[in-house]
Amino acid sequence: MKNSSRSLWQFIQAMSKNEKVFFKRNFVDAGNDEPPLYLQLFDAIEQQKEYDEDSIIEKLAPALTRKNLSYQKHYLYQQLCEALISYEGRDLPEQEVYDQIRLIRILRKKGLLDEAHIVWKKAVVKAREAEAFALLGILKKEFEKMILWSSVHTPYDELHTLARGNIINYDDYAEMITLRDIYTEILLLKRKWHFDIDDNSIHELKLLLTRVTQSSFSDTTASFWFRHYYRMCRVTLQYLLNKNIPEAFSLLRETVSDWQQHPEHIHTDTENFIEVLNMVNYLGIQAGEFQFIEACFQHPVNDLIRDEAYRANFEAVKYLSLNKVYNKTARYNEVEKLVRQMKVEYGKWEPFINTETNRTVNLSLGIACFVLEEYADALYFFRRGSYVKDGTREEHIRIAHILLLLAAYNLNNDRIFDAQYRATYQYFYKRKKQHPFESELIRCLNRTFYMKSYRDKVAEYEKTLAKLETDDEVQQKAFAIFNYPGWLRSRIERISYREYVTRRVKNAAA
Repeated sequence: MKNSSRSLWQFIQAMSKNEKVFFKRNFVDAGNDEPPLYLQLFDAIEQQKEYDEDSIIEKLAPALTRKNLSYQKHYLYQQLCEALISYEGRDLPEQEVYDQIRLIRILRKKGLLDEAHIVWKKAVVKAREAEAFALLGILKKEFEKMILWSSVHTPYDELHTLARGNIINYDDYAEMITLRDIYTEILLLKRKWHFDIDDNSIHELKLLLTRVTQSSFSDTTASFWFRHYYRMCRVTLQYLLNKNIPEAFSLLRETVSDWQQHPEHIHTDTENFIEVLNMVNYLGIQAGEFQFIEACFQHPVNDLIRDEAYRANFEAVKYLSLNKVYNKTARYNEVEKLVRQMKVEYGKWEPFINTETNRTVNLSLGIACFVLEEYADALYFFRRGSYVKDGTREEHIRIAHILLLLAAYNLNNDRIFDAQYRATYQYFYKRKKQHPFESELIRCLNRTFYMKSYRDKVAEYEKTLAKLETDDEVQQKAFAIFNYPGWLRSRIERISYREYVTRRVKNAAA
């Protein structure tokens, strides 16, 4: 355990109600009238809103002193870890197989070889169903030890069939492991950016895509994980390279369907399922597949995500996806409902989601508030999105600074706008790298903010629009997050941005 005196407090505060009940029910000696000291320590820490070691010692004296506090905290931490390991292991097929492996070893060492073989056969079937390939390797090692020492009564043909009945052959297994490693590398690259990618990284992504397309993968493979890693490698690489988006979306659709048909994997590999939904958010929006996105997040299989932390991440991705869909389809009543819900629920989710997702949610909330003309709230969320920095997605920080300036512009407050303009200018000046569309937008906002004549403002808006008419890929990706040209046109037409988008959607549907 970390030396920090707050570590145990943070650990206990992070436990769910069910986990705490499980700990007290299964890891506390109920034979004594007096609760053990480590349980009293647990209760004292749990009740504290802020960790206060002195008050704990005072409360539990004389049994607890400064001399034995360190030991009691360490012992409590060990008991909590064992309890949570047991709690998390319930109903997990991998844990069941691992427990069976331990039992096989015990039975074998005690000479109960027939019993060991019976357990072994059940474990092999379970491991294959779960595609627990690493555990299958251990089981085959145990089989080898058994046949070295036993005169087992189980028919040879039956055991031989079990030992050889792999879902995939060894060559395909090796390829699947390679794809899994490639996928990990892709995810690390994806954390850095989704666009505005440097040339060296683009070259690396292209090499990875070439390697994946040369895979021995077949749609008929029986392995769920082989299918998953191959498709998600292709989907994510083509998304990052902005290449063959219809083909990538088709593969993503197959991936979603595979997970929905094999929901047992959602319980054991929730992170992978949520990342699939993440790609539904990004690639589905890019492909314009709005109905598919809504269907994915309304599918009953999502109800299998029950863990508090996983649920928070799912709800965050769901919000991001639906907010984009509703904004792009001008369903602003739905946007208003989402924003009201998020303002209530987001505080509960925030501790469980990573920095990148937190930043993305804040920017999304800011855009929704901006479109609803709640500019003070928009400024608040954009600021939160710009402050959260962890070395991932620098493009989001750049976008946040322009959105901050845009929100300040619409607040029409000289002091706020001046301060934000200086902050935005300084941010881009320090980075020495500024895309033309960023320079044009910042310049336009600064010039028009102080203009008194509406005609002069319109002339400046139109001049900026003309300069933004390029096919630059980075610019188009940035404009997909927020439609700056659409906002400029709404100013020229003297209508709200919300009304501008609504008109465009209606005209497109006519």
